[in-house]
Amino acid sequence: MEWSPSGTGRLLEGAVVQRADVSERGAVLKLREPGRSTFLLVGSGGVGISERRVAKPDGARSAVRIEGFRVVWVNAHGVGLTRSKVTPDANEPVAVERARVDSGQDGRLKVYVGDTAWAESDAAAAALEGEREEWLARGTRLASEALVHAVEGHRTGALRALKRAKARIARRTDAVRGDLARIGDAEALASRAQWLVAEASRSPRGATSLKVVDWSSGEPVTMEVPLDPSKPARAQVDAMFQRARRLKLGAKVASERLAHAERMLAALGPLDEVVARADDIGAIDEAIARARAIAPKDVIIDSTTTMPGASRAQAKSPPFRTFHARSGSRLLVGRGAAQNDLLTFQIARPHDLWLHAKGYAGAHVVVPLAKNHSCPGDVLADAAHLAAHFSDARDEAVVDVQYVSRRHLRKPRGSAPGLVVVDREKVIAVRVDAATLRALLESEEA
Repeated sequence: MEWSPSGTGRLLEGAVVQRADVSERGAVLKLREPGRSTFLLVGSGGVGISERRVAKPDGARSAVRIEGFRVVWVNAHGVGLTRSKVTPDANEPVAVERARVDSGQDGRLKVYVGDTAWAESDAAAAALEGEREEWLARGTRLASEALVHAVEGHRTGALRALKRAKARIARRTDAVRGDLARIGDAEALASRAQWLVAEASRSPRGATSLKVVDWSSGEPVTMEVPLDPSKPARAQVDAMFQRARRLKLGAKVASERLAHAERMLAALGPLDEVVARADDIGAIDEAIARARAIAPKDVIIDSTTTMPGASRAQAKSPPFRTFHARSGSRLLVGRGAAQNDLLTFQIARPHDLWLHAKGYAGAHVVVPLAKNHSCPGDVLADAAHLAAHFSDARDEAVVDVQYVSRRHLRKPRGSAPGLVVVDREKVIAVRVDAATLRALLESEEA
């Protein structure tokens, strides 16, 4: 049985999920209420709300499958959501799909989607709108705790990067010291050339070693040099001397490499303590930036840690703009021809919906969809409005917009940016409504 609003003014009742960022430790849901956006925080410490933008939890991913759901209830452990499910037969009653985001008893956040996601008793225990100030205070506390976790995660990643960098440089210094030791051995070998050459001339083929007496110190010292029995002794002695000469030529370079590596180790040393004592992410980033300036090839940030310079792509704007349909669903609009290709073939998933103004140059529009879900009619109409507006047909009153699942698009080899081949297309004729378009454009995320 579907739960229906009781008119008691429950907290966030009817608010639409515009975006959901979820990790094992917590979730941040961007909700749209009449006239304002609210951020709902769910974590191991409970549930709270914020009227200011809240940072994503560490390791969070976008939970597209609950976007467009509406809030039914909120309690101290989670939030219950619902939305109408599209049915193939218009004569059938409208089905309702439920979802719940729960903090979890084991400290791990859970997302449930389905008819049994929550029960009527959960709705009955929901908080009232009159308690909003209390929930805002909880949100402030949760955001503060999340920031502490983020700083600690950042710190752990930075310390790991410094440890790996120093280990890498230490291995390099050991290798250079080994090279310098071999250079010393080669020079000692070359100093005994007169005895080695004479003995090699007398050594029979197949000999496994040369034994000579070194009188350079004034005392007889027996020296044995191993040989490859398959090669002439004289050729091997000549090769030893050539190698000694090459190593001697490289001695200066090796010494400079060793000094440089030792200077880097000395400069990186104090940064461990700087990172350990830092009390905010900015200070940690500054320490890592210094480390990267000292040893740019050795300070490598792993993919789970965000640091300055870790990825140039992260610093760039995404290749699309994000708008919201009237239902709250996200609508992605390509920023240009090359960005259209990135949006369509690298970001959109095969089951997402793709739209474009038919017969006109324009932006690709993508509607992210949950797997095995069709696009609701009102969302399709809103996406088509954007496809018409961001095209050369923007001044037309009626625009044909083609749409199809992303899996039915192909990019011909060598084709111009933004050009695609569409299979199994459908077409919707959009009569552009100024008020609808204005609301869509105003919904753009900053």
